[in-house]
Amino acid sequence: MITYWPDYYRKFKCKAGSCQHTCCSGWVIGIDEKSMERFGKEPDIASKITDCRFDMREDGRCPFLRDDNLCEMIIDYGEDFLCDICREHPRFYNGVDGHIEAGVGLVCEAACDLVLDAEKPFALEGEDGSVLELPSYIKDVFDESMTLTLRLTKIANNRRASSKLRAEIFDEMETLDPLWDELTAKIIADPVTEEAENELINNNAKAFANFAAYLQYRYRGFGRFSAEACYFIADIVLKGLPFKDAVRMFSGEVEYSDLNIDSALEIFE
Repeated sequence: MITYWPDYYRKFKCKAGSCQHTCCSGWVIGIDEKSMERFGKEPDIASKITDCRFDMREDGRCPFLRDDNLCEMIIDYGEDFLCDICREHPRFYNGVDGHIEAGVGLVCEAACDLVLDAEKPFALEGEDGSVLELPSYIKDVFDESMTLTLRLTKIANNRRASSKLRAEIFDEMETLDPLWDELTAKIIADPVTEEAENELINNNAKAFANFAAYLQYRYRGFGRFSAEACYFIADIVLKGLPFKDAVRMFSGEVEYSDLNIDSALEIFE
């Protein structure tokens, strides 16, 4: 099957040691079967694996993550030696109608810069040079004949949770970062008005539209979820967290937890 990527993907490059939020810490890193066979032949690697998972350090860092945030395994063996999850992160793949739609997840700093700073709507380019027409649920996000908040209302079918209810929903999900709990608690205690949300989103329409389009693309038209995510990011920003940090945290807390993303898509269907 042909794989299609947003055209910005060609510019994607891992920040490696300069990344402030390394993907090699705070996660369970599972190892695929073929990589286990390869790693089992290297005692210095095999000794740091239990039950097909790397033995993370007490501080949550991968045993191969050096103090300068570079990967010891890549340095010693090359990038091709990595297991699938390490080599592919933060890429995602969705099988759709006889082809594959791929992209990069926003839990990654480099992906955030690439996606959120894009100057124009993305195009989907195939490995064979073909171009895939964007579906209407993505085109609607970039319809500049109306404000972005009106576009969000359209893709959400005129539904919208209150700031407090939305924060309560996300607060009930499993948590990785304590800051997530602090921010949801702030919103619950002092909800943000729709007027404040609308003003922030419309004044930063390009970045928020890029975020909404990314969600529409990745989750194939779950418009209510995409809209509520934008409002929630606005709420977090209004409580003091910078926009990209808010998006990256949302992606890590919601998208990269199977339990949380399934719950969010069901609630905000």
